[in-house]
Amino acid sequence: MLARPDLPELVITDKPDTQKDLLPALARVVRGTSILFWGLPIAMVISVMATISNWTDAAWPMGMLMAPVAFGMLWYGLWLLGSFQPQERVWQAALGQAKIIGLFSLGLSPFLHWHHRVPDELYFAYVVWLLALGFVFYLMSLNKMLARLAAMMPDETLRVEARFFSRMNRVLLAMTPIGFGVIYLFSFMEDLPEILFRVVALAANLRPWLFMAFVLIPVSMTMSLLWKIKESILASVFNSRQ
Repeated sequence: MLARPDLPELVITDKPDTQKDLLPALARVVRGTSILFWGLPIAMVISVMATISNWTDAAWPMGMLMAPVAFGMLWYGLWLLGSFQPQERVWQAALGQAKIIGLFSLGLSPFLHWHHRVPDELYFAYVVWLLALGFVFYLMSLNKMLARLAAMMPDETLRVEARFFSRMNRVLLAMTPIGFGVIYLFSFMEDLPEILFRVVALAANLRPWLFMAFVLIPVSMTMSLLWKIKESILASVFNSRQ
C-alpha cells in the first residue's frame, strides 16, 4: 500500500541539501511529539485536580498558572511541528485547525482555578464545561493531524495504524458531547420512568468522572500514536546514517 498521493512519503536520502533542510525540521517534530505526549496527561491531571481539590489553592499564586502552563505545552508542541513540510496544504491545514482549538483551550484554562474558588458562579461553571468541550475537539483535531503526519512517514504499518486509530478516536470523542447532550435534555423531562430518572440523576452527578472515562481511552491511544511517530522518525534518521 502506498502513501496518500496528496501527502508525499517522508524519504531520507544522503543528499547534503536534503539532509540540511530536513533534519532540523525532523528534530522539531520529535520535540513537538514528545511535548504533546507528556502534555496530554499533565493537562488532564491538573484540570481534574484544579476542579475537585484545593491543590492549586495551596500553591497560590503559582497554582493559578498550572492549567495555563499545561495547556500551553499542548499548543507549543503543535507550534514546533509547523516547520515540517510547510508546502503541504493538507497537512498544514490539519495542523492549523489543531493550533486554533489549542489556543482556544489555552485562553479558557484559567477558569479552572476561578471556578474552584467561586463554585457558585454559574458563568465560571459554563466556561469550564466549554473548556471540556473544547478539549474534546482539540483531541479530535489532534488525531486528524497525526493521521496526516503519519501519512508522510516511511513506515507502512504506522500509516495504517494511524489511519485506523485516529478515525476510531474521533468516533469515540464525537460520542462524548452527544451523550452529555442527551443527559442534559433528559434532565428537563419530568415524565421519565423512575429507573431512567435515577440513572440520569446519577449521571449528572458523576459528569466529571464520566467525562474522564470517555476521554481517557482516546487520550491513551493518541499518546501511543505520538510515541510511534517519534520512534519512526528516529529510526528513519539513524537507519539513513548506517
